[in-house]
Amino acid sequence: MADARKKLIPLLFLFALALSPRPLGAQLTVTPPDTFEAAFTYPGQTLAPEDAQAELEIVIRNTGLRGDTFLIEVTRAPAGWTTDISRYNSVVTGVFIAAEENSTLTLSAYPPDDTDALPEGAYEFGIKVTAERTGKSVESSTVLTVSAGKAAKEPITLSTSYPEIGGPSDGRFAFSVDIKNNGPDEAKVNLAAEVPEGWEHSFKPGYEDKQISSIQVPKGQSRSVNLDLTPAYKAGAGSYPVKVTAATPEGEASVQLTVNLTGTFQLRAATANDLLSVSTEVGKPVSLNLYVINEGSAPQREVSFLAVNPNDWEVAFEPETVQNLEPGSVPATVKMTITPSASALVGDYGVGVSVSGEKSQSNLDFRVTVKAGSGWAWVGGIIIVVVVALLAWTFRKLGRR
Repeated sequence: MADARKKLIPLLFLFALALSPRPLGAQLTVTPPDTFEAAFTYPGQTLAPEDAQAELEIVIRNTGLRGDTFLIEVTRAPAGWTTDISRYNSVVTGVFIAAEENSTLTLSAYPPDDTDALPEGAYEFGIKVTAERTGKSVESSTVLTVSAGKAAKEPITLSTSYPEIGGPSDGRFAFSVDIKNNGPDEAKVNLAAEVPEGWEHSFKPGYEDKQISSIQVPKGQSRSVNLDLTPAYKAGAGSYPVKVTAATPEGEASVQLTVNLTGTFQLRAATANDLLSVSTEVGKPVSLNLYVINEGSAPQREVSFLAVNPNDWEVAFEPETVQNLEPGSVPATVKMTITPSASALVGDYGVGVSVSGEKSQSNLDFRVTVKAGSGWAWVGGIIIVVVVALLAWTFRKLGRR
């Protein structure tokens, strides 16, 4: 038994030591793995001899658990060719990529300046991507094939992400257009737009607020311009085509755009001679005509009426709604009847009227003067006669004394 106890004590000591908290300096640290992948998107690509340059897409994916900066260099290229690495039209030497994210770069390759056409054949390009934190590197390569069977690119191309936009006729519209220069040299690109009659337009460079009519685009690169459009005054609802053309000495390109206008929404309510005051007697209705006019360029599908009046008063509209009021049409006539409360006191009252259509509203404020009824006038006259008779009788009686 004693021997068993001696063997058990060390085991209990080791068990307690394992359960005891570790000192701060002895905590276990785990370094997250720093891994990444990098490669050309396409292992092979084909161009025509007339193409001015090659653009080879590169994808870098950070598969590690920490963000890192990845440096990139071109390790192989045909003799005499020049290359650069770009992202969003900016030449770069590397890129920062967050954990589990990827980034796309472009390797642009240009043949020798004294070459009018790319010689047919196969050309190999290679890159090396290095993680700045760990120094680990990954290499990749691709083969560019120049073949006369491949159609040449247009010297200039236009594109837009949103060729069709819409809104009210009194709004302003802006299209972003990308201009790509596929020619052998930097080019001055002249801009023009065909717009509907009465519309105003202007071109502006991306992120700048100045009007331009042309822009310089380096070879193999793209530039963005904005086309700002202002529709004609009260342009009706509908689809309006807009054509943008970019021209260089080597050629031109165009892109078709569309603006969908919903028209303008504007209502006006009025009375004859713009009179906003009426008179009536207690409990007696009074009527007047409202004229509803569509001063916009879009039809009003339904116009409704709402009155804000004193308690126990009644305000009625005939008809209660107006359907399909076209722009420029004859004003709609609506009969409005106001009936004061039977217990209303003599005086002036306010009645508000709201005329509501599609995306438009017109408000009128009326002053209603309530007078005493004709029956009360007879009662008042009788009272006056009685008072005068009593006064005459009183003076006569006192005069005899």
